[in-house]
Amino acid sequence: MKVGFISLGCSKNLVDTEHMMGTLVKEGHEIVNRPDQADAVVINTCGFITDAKKEAISTIVEMGLLKEQGKFRFLIAAGCLAQRYPEELLQEMPELDAVIGVKDYLQLPDILKQCEAGERPMVVGAWPKEYSHQVQRLVSTPPGWAYLKIAEGCNNRCTYCAIPGIRGPLRSRPSGELVEEARTLAADGVKELILVAQDSTAYGQDLGLGESLETLVNKLSKVAGLEWIRIMYAYPTQDTRELFTVLQNSKVVPYLDIPLQHGSDRILHLMGRRYDREGIYNMINNLRTRVPNLVLRTTLLTGFPGETEADHRKNMELLQQLEFDWAGVFAYSKEDGTVAGQLSPEVPPEVAFERRGQLMEIQQHITQKKNRQRVGSHAQVLIDREVTPGNYRGRAYFQAPDVDGSVLIKTEQLLTTGDFVQVILTRTYGYDLLGEVQIGVT
Repeated sequence: MKVGFISLGCSKNLVDTEHMMGTLVKEGHEIVNRPDQADAVVINTCGFITDAKKEAISTIVEMGLLKEQGKFRFLIAAGCLAQRYPEELLQEMPELDAVIGVKDYLQLPDILKQCEAGERPMVVGAWPKEYSHQVQRLVSTPPGWAYLKIAEGCNNRCTYCAIPGIRGPLRSRPSGELVEEARTLAADGVKELILVAQDSTAYGQDLGLGESLETLVNKLSKVAGLEWIRIMYAYPTQDTRELFTVLQNSKVVPYLDIPLQHGSDRILHLMGRRYDREGIYNMINNLRTRVPNLVLRTTLLTGFPGETEADHRKNMELLQQLEFDWAGVFAYSKEDGTVAGQLSPEVPPEVAFERRGQLMEIQQHITQKKNRQRVGSHAQVLIDREVTPGNYRGRAYFQAPDVDGSVLIKTEQLLTTGDFVQVILTRTYGYDLLGEVQIGVT
């Protein structure tokens, strides 16, 4: 059967999609890029916040219309939205032929057979005790880099977050499996591994003595062919010793993604975060002091129930004073089954979005200032793709894919996607930088 995929949401969801595709290929199915070439289309949905749910529903409706036109035969919803609302999806969206939860997607080959037999399965099982995938994976990211999902679920109980209810408790993937997958990826030309999880710093806590993010990184750094390892989704902690040790590894780029969520102690407490404002400042200052050229990314949430103008000013001060290289800001989304969903007073959505805009404006000025400071410096850039003949897009160590800017290169040289080149950064262009290839230097 020819199967097309649409993967929505985060990088962790994308890894699940890649495992689904690999499983199908192993069973003899063919993966195609267009719905009108497919027999079945699988939408791996996100259901984390309201906007993501709306996008997922809209995509299902859009694909459902194509199905009605005879472009393909079967439409399947998988992922977080399917996990949260399986009965509702099947009842209210007749265009769907099956619903698969986040724990059951490797059963997709059998589910396709059930669809062919005229059944309409809903496969949403219990969370497994372990997160173990010894299956083929079809990587969909550009040549040269790939995500490595090191754990599933989360033991943090942030009051606004629905993820523990969707994905379950922390289950770290065994390091032996991760190293073996990393070897396979490196043999296929992957030079940068981006480690992702709901909470990367918690890796190994459920596996027993001898397993931790530090030991995993040490093992991965010995994989031949890998040149960069990047850490995303590190939960903030005042004890920076392990993070410092991890960042000392020569394969780990000096880049860290630390979602702080808020700058107000009162809101942090209501969120159930296990640190305060003083702890944030101490952590960031310690890391910057000990790790030269460290690049930091964070995420903030605005419009949390009870957030006042004074709390919002604390958020703005946090960005202004700590000057992160990159930041994402999200307006609070009230979610079913969360503690925060019962809190009051609610902040009007228009106020939350106005505050988000103010925070993003602050961050835009900071990021552009940081980029201007990089002009004139040299950088190793991993080439992602050729945009048009002679125009390439890539990333330096200070840029993570999808969430940060890029380096744009115009050259008469023929560059190869997935390879590193040395460039000199010449000027800024919005969130991006322009670079020139250093002739004869690779």
